[in-house]
Amino acid sequence: MRIKNARKYWLLAAIFLIVGLCFALPSFSSQTNVDVTAGVEMRLRYVGTYNLPTHERTKSDPTSFTRVRTRPWICATYENVTFFLKPAHEFRHYFKPDSASSNQRWPDVLFIDNVYFQWENIFNDVDIKIGRQNIEYGEKRILSDGTGGDGTRSAFFDAARIIWHADKNRKLDILGIYQSSDDFLPTLGKKHEKGEEPCDYDLTGLKQDEFGLGLYWQDSSNKDFIYEAYYFAKGEYRMPDAPYRNEGCHDEFHTLGTRLLPRFTETIYGELELAGQAGSDIEIAGQGHAGLTWKPKETKNNSVTAACRIISGDKEGARSDHAWHVVFNRATGYGDTIAAMYHRYNYNNLVYPHLSASHEIGDFSSIRAQTGPMFTSVREDDSDGSYRGYYVQTAYLLDPEKLFNTDLPGDGSFRIHLEFFDKGNYFAPGNDDYAFYGELQCLWNF
Repeated sequence: MRIKNARKYWLLAAIFLIVGLCFALPSFSSQTNVDVTAGVEMRLRYVGTYNLPTHERTKSDPTSFTRVRTRPWICATYENVTFFLKPAHEFRHYFKPDSASSNQRWPDVLFIDNVYFQWENIFNDVDIKIGRQNIEYGEKRILSDGTGGDGTRSAFFDAARIIWHADKNRKLDILGIYQSSDDFLPTLGKKHEKGEEPCDYDLTGLKQDEFGLGLYWQDSSNKDFIYEAYYFAKGEYRMPDAPYRNEGCHDEFHTLGTRLLPRFTETIYGELELAGQAGSDIEIAGQGHAGLTWKPKETKNNSVTAACRIISGDKEGARSDHAWHVVFNRATGYGDTIAAMYHRYNYNNLVYPHLSASHEIGDFSSIRAQTGPMFTSVREDDSDGSYRGYYVQTAYLLDPEKLFNTDLPGDGSFRIHLEFFDKGNYFAPGNDDYAFYGELQCLWNF
């Protein structure tokens, strides 16, 4: 028998479970040598979009929806060994189009967002971390989100890592990743109305299983010249109905890169990231980012940055010989409007000179902005031009505890995020309207 409003019951059950744990855990911890903590994160978000671009150079229909994500967690630590578990649940409700709500394949599904075992300080300088975990490096241009098929519902990797600490300022991360298109861990929730199980949801977004091996070196021993270097090998194994199956049932490629962070003066910082690729269907591809940032000494968060991002492309399209292939960067990157131009965040064929700035407003809030024109690095054969358009993004962040100068339960923040995109001649005629993206968010941790 189907239970109506099941998501409400999941939410209430999670909250009661965490409250009960919070009362029980202090007593348990005091009687044992195991340190156990628990909490819950709540994220409420409203999103409105208008004429967002698509990877087919057209525009999408307007949307208006809310999404609510609940992530309770529990962590048990004994000496230098940790076990962490975090299930999650997210549902959306669409106001426009209202039919989209019933098409969501996971509106009432409780799934495992993180579950891992960590053993630190083995032989004094080695950590091991095995299981489902979030991983990101640098500015997240190479590896940040393993589950591009569900937006920001989750961002986990199923991975095993060995982290060697050469000293307190230098470390090497050795990792192996397996991302299945289906969630092979248990899920709990209703079937989709078409009869599909919740675990059939395509987590990678491309109906393919993905494997990766990587090395990531970080050296901050010289504060005037921090640098990182990395290598990743990735394999993609595609289902018969995968979008890129016409390229073959499997593909593999290699990515080698570095990120340099020089400090020129006490207030001027630089960043240069360069990476190259080659593989079974890539002759050679690459990406680069160069930026210069000014940070006044008397403030913490104020800054101005001038930068340019270049990602290689190919006249024959996004998966051709010289087009950049994302490694495991499935995040929205520069913005949700921009990400919509690429199939499953497969950033390629982009030249983006831009300015960004952040400014403190009192000690309780800040504002961030980013703007600049966008171009293609190579003219695509089926496009009408090389000018993607002009992009503006701004975000206002508020800390309510500092605003009201009082202690509130938990730790929370509010955000207003707005984007505007004036499309250029790259888009098909009749699809070059202004695009807008707006988001209101409340994030709270208990």
